[in-house]
Amino acid sequence: MANGVSNNEYRTLFEDVSTTYSLLAADASDPTLIAAKTNWTTYVQAIIVNVTTDNAATLRFEDTAGTPVVIHATPASPGLGPIDTSVDFGPVGIPLTVSTGLTMVTSAAGLAAQIVVQAYRRLTAVAAA
Repeated sequence: MANGVSNNEYRTLFEDVSTTYSLLAADASDPTLIAAKTNWTTYVQAIIVNVTTDNAATLRFEDTAGTPVVIHATPASPGLGPIDTSVDFGPVGIPLTVSTGLTMVTSAAGLAAQIVVQAYRRLTAVAAA
């Protein structure tokens, strides 16, 4: 990092919305990992997926907009352990659509994993008067 800024510094300066989620093998729901907040933009810095039970299922991470923007997806049957599709978007992160949250879409039950999302949120739109 040429500017000497780490992921942690942005999460200290702005609202830290990092989260950890335990995906159980029997779970086929699509959980919201980070809730939406009006006029605020969430910046995802990293997504780490540690698979504990492998299955031919995928995980897709996207914002909660009407037409979701996908920011990351795992391959089917990713293998055990920290998978190489975990992603680091750098200290600034990748922005989600303004006023949206982050959700994880599972293709099927059977995959168990520990998911860590490093993210922060900052006010980016002006509220209407």
